Amino acid sequence: MEDDTPDVSSDSNGDAAYSDYFLDYKSIMDEITITTQPKSGYVIRNKPLRLQCRANHATKIRYKCSSKWIDDSRIEKLIGTDSTSGVGYIDASVDISRIDVDTSGHVDAFQCQCYASGDDDQDVVASDVATVHLAYMRKHFLKSPVAQRVQEGTTLQLPCQAPESDPKAELTWYKDGVVVQPDANVIRASDGSLIMSAARLSDSGNYTCEATNVANSRKTDPVEVQIYVDGGWSEWSPWIGTCHVDCPLLRQHAHRIRDPHDVLPHQRRTRTCNNPAPLNDGEYCKGEEEMTRSCKVPCKLDGGWSSWSDWSACSSSCHRYRTRACTVPPPMNGGQPCFGDDLMTQECPAQLCTADSSRIVISDTAVYGSVASIFIVASFILAILAMFCCKRGNSKKSKPLKPQKMNSEKAGGIYYSEPPGVRRLLLEHQHGTLLGEKISSCSQYFEPPPLPHSTTLRSGKSAFSGYSSTRNAGSRAALIQECSSSSSGSGGKRTMLRTSSSNCSDDDNYATLYDYMEDKSVLGLDTSQNIVAAQIDSNGARLSLSKSGARLIVPELAVEGEKMLYLAVSDTLTDQPHLKPIESALSPVIVIGQCDVSMSAHDNILRRPVVVSFRHCASTFPRDNWQFTLYADEGSGWQKAVTIGEENLNTNMFVQFEQPGKKNDGFGWCHVMTYSLARLMLAGHPRRNSLSAAKRVHLAVFGPTEMSAYRRPFELRVYCVPETGAAMESVWKQEDGSRLLCESNDFILNEKGNLCICIEDVIPGFSCDGPEVVEISETQHRFVAQNGLHCSLKFRPKEINGSQFSTRVIVYQKASSTEPMVMEVSNEPELYDATSEEREKGSVCVEFRLPFGVKDELARLLDMPNESHSDWRGLAKKLHYDRYLQFFASFPDCSPTSLLLDLWEASSSGSARAVPDLLQTLRVMGRPDAVMVLERFLSAFPQIVSP
Repeated sequence: MEDDTPDVSSDSNGDAAYSDYFLDYKSIMDEITITTQPKSGYVIRNKPLRLQCRANHATKIRYKCSSKWIDDSRIEKLIGTDSTSGVGYIDASVDISRIDVDTSGHVDAFQCQCYASGDDDQDVVASDVATVHLAYMRKHFLKSPVAQRVQEGTTLQLPCQAPESDPKAELTWYKDGVVVQPDANVIRASDGSLIMSAARLSDSGNYTCEATNVANSRKTDPVEVQIYVDGGWSEWSPWIGTCHVDCPLLRQHAHRIRDPHDVLPHQRRTRTCNNPAPLNDGEYCKGEEEMTRSCKVPCKLDGGWSSWSDWSACSSSCHRYRTRACTVPPPMNGGQPCFGDDLMTQECPAQLCTADSSRIVISDTAVYGSVASIFIVASFILAILAMFCCKRGNSKKSKPLKPQKMNSEKAGGIYYSEPPGVRRLLLEHQHGTLLGEKISSCSQYFEPPPLPHSTTLRSGKSAFSGYSSTRNAGSRAALIQECSSSSSGSGGKRTMLRTSSSNCSDDDNYATLYDYMEDKSVLGLDTSQNIVAAQIDSNGARLSLSKSGARLIVPELAVEGEKMLYLAVSDTLTDQPHLKPIESALSPVIVIGQCDVSMSAHDNILRRPVVVSFRHCASTFPRDNWQFTLYADEGSGWQKAVTIGEENLNTNMFVQFEQPGKKNDGFGWCHVMTYSLARLMLAGHPRRNSLSAAKRVHLAVFGPTEMSAYRRPFELRVYCVPETGAAMESVWKQEDGSRLLCESNDFILNEKGNLCICIEDVIPGFSCDGPEVVEISETQHRFVAQNGLHCSLKFRPKEINGSQFSTRVIVYQKASSTEPMVMEVSNEPELYDATSEEREKGSVCVEFRLPFGVKDELARLLDMPNESHSDWRGLAKKLHYDRYLQFFASFPDCSPTSLLLDLWEASSSGSARAVPDLLQTLRVMGRPDAVMVLERFLSAFPQIVSP
């Protein structure tokens, strides 16, 4: 029997026909598959992100990140066999560090993939893409909660916006250290704010907002929330008192009573302020607690006359009069009115009439005439004496005083005196050749010229002259160079101020300061204030009055040719604009001007905006209730230039504030970008009347300089002045010859509340020779509106030989939540010792300036707008300069990026981390091209390490 089954094995044609119906199980089982994909994640600080990849049937795994292969030596590999399936696998992992991300030069996200293959690299399988991020969290919250005091039942909102971070930070609210649980009354808003729809008394406490992500965890400072209850009146009590009156007895004695209401019965009722009672300093009930009313009596009283008044003086017609009133008693309940006249007149006696009056008048005229004659003669004599004294004084002044050290050179009556460390030069109007033909005296931008014809000029040693000369070509300020009167290099004309000179010594550097003179005014300001001037060319310059808290940055190309500009500071009240009663001055008057009388008062010499920085005394943390206004005088009188938050297209200045912090010596700074020379002053008023605004004030204790002064009765003077720098400089001048024993910064002073200075722990051997507590009322301290507020504390030694003195001075304000300021006062030199002479040597601060070439490169990169806003607009947002963004685009000839960098340079003055922080900002913006520009610049300075 034949088998009908076809012999497939023997028929080669049949093998070909049926091969497509059979699977190659061996090839399928050996196919490379990736079983573990690398996952996206974050590089946290110095902790790298580990990427892991596992593949079956593979012999090799490699990683590629941002188009670059990772070195195989960094990849950890593990080859094994799965115990369950018996399939071979390879496991490869690699650590991605922050250096990998920073040096990749990637524009978009940093992405990695693993690639698995066999030995022949013919079959290669790629994994999913894993994105690597740099985890970070900035230091400062974009919005922080502020202390609030609200009435029970009102809506309360505590703002909180986490610092800029990646990944996005989670917010958690704490009350007195315990996590706040949302309920029907407490709501967590989408922006992170905590909202209480109806504040309860139990909601009072200290609140903190915490931001957390994988990189860090930060908390805001605790803020106090106080829920108060205003008092409410209870119902009136019933009327108390009887209204019974004995009418016959009242009529019998009525003529003896001036006002019957004094003896008539009254009724009284009361109420209590307990519905509710005031809590947490809530307002007490307004109105009276007690009310009285007169009883209605039926008694009928007839009116009676009072006694006649005294006779009046005689009139011009020689008559006098007297009066009486129907008040004893007045008629009541239909009683009869008084009968008769209430006015009586009569002719004056003869001895008081016209004849004697005329005689008196004639006598008075003679006396006044004599006095006038004496005054005229005395004035004439004083005028003659004044002329004589003036001539004598001029003859004395014509003889030069002999200085301690005098140059032998003399030219045209100009004397060069060189005390150690300071070179002084007297500029007379008739010797204008010292500044060249076109400059005859230092004149402000305003009319009339503010500087006198005789002004003192000096230069102080700069700690940064070497740094300036190595970093930028040319000096950043006018330099005083000593020149001989026989110098012929300039045709007989002296060159005193230059932008660069290789002959300048270490004493000739950085700035020329216009010193004040005893009997002259400078800049139209009080003569006790400071001024710095500099001859500036296209390289720009920095002008700084560090002790007075003012700086001026003139960027490159801001002026054409060479111009002498100055910066001056005054805290005199007469120099300030007229403020409204609700406004308060928050800074001294800052003046920037030009020393050039040949210029018209209406010509603007600036080709791009300059940045003026000055300290202000407004307390903006933790509670900011100030509405700021910048006043400016650009030549036509004081006007409101900017109301912060209300800028519009007509606003020609930009104002940037900085919170007090370590970056700027712990002080609050205001930066003003302006296109014109002007006088500036910052003022403010409370934004909400229900909350008081506060100022930061400086406390200082001055005492005798000599130790022997403590062996007899002496006094200490405690000053409380605005924290502006200029205010304390005025105190130093007032206390010339005294010694600063102790000082303290940032005492918070509210407008309302008496200021108290308390003495404690006086060292044995001394006693307080006066009250131990001095209280300055709020009407006296006036919110430190007038500079120089202080009180005197008197002490007396108990022993003749004792001179070592110490005590504790505590300053606090009534009805204020501010903590008292405790000041340890001692006259021991090793504990605290400062005099005006020592302080005059100055404080040293390091300021960094980006070269013009670097700023120009950044401007070319960032000026071009893009859709992702990683241009100059994004930089403004990252630097928090975006409140009024249109300002930086309103100058056709100026790069917006360069203006932002000018403002950044002013606000980052004194910060050693300024450029590295800017570098990190550009990284976060996703601009590796700009990052490379800064890294190339920083590579020249090995002491500056990029983060």
